[in-house]
Amino acid sequence: MEIGQKSRTKYWGTRTYKKIARLKKPVECYNPEQGTVFFDPTIVQIEWERPPSGDKHEFWFPYWMIIDNKRKYGQFAPMIGEKALLELLKDAIAQDFFSKSFLQGLARAINVKRGG
Repeated sequence: MEIGQKSRTKYWGTRTYKKIARLKKPVECYNPEQGTVFFDPTIVQIEWERPPSGDKHEFWFPYWMIIDNKRKYGQFAPMIGEKALLELLKDAIAQDFFSKSFLQGLARAINVKRGG
């Protein structure tokens, strides 16, 4: 997956990958059946040829698993740990994925939670 790449989807049409937030290195996990495996989630800012909603700020969360040195695309909704999610969000924010109003709303929610 690369910035600028186009991909066609069954129900939604063509999407373009605008920005990609990645971890510095995949998360090492342990599975009793497989042993050590690696989880490599991403956040992708996408632009649709014909936007499916009025939001027009669409994000996709594809991921890969590395098992026995083979990289496999994740087929189901990802489960992302807090540390990995924070790293992805920091990368996405640094790349200007989000609108100013989204970031202001997020900052307000954080301040309320912190008691500020």
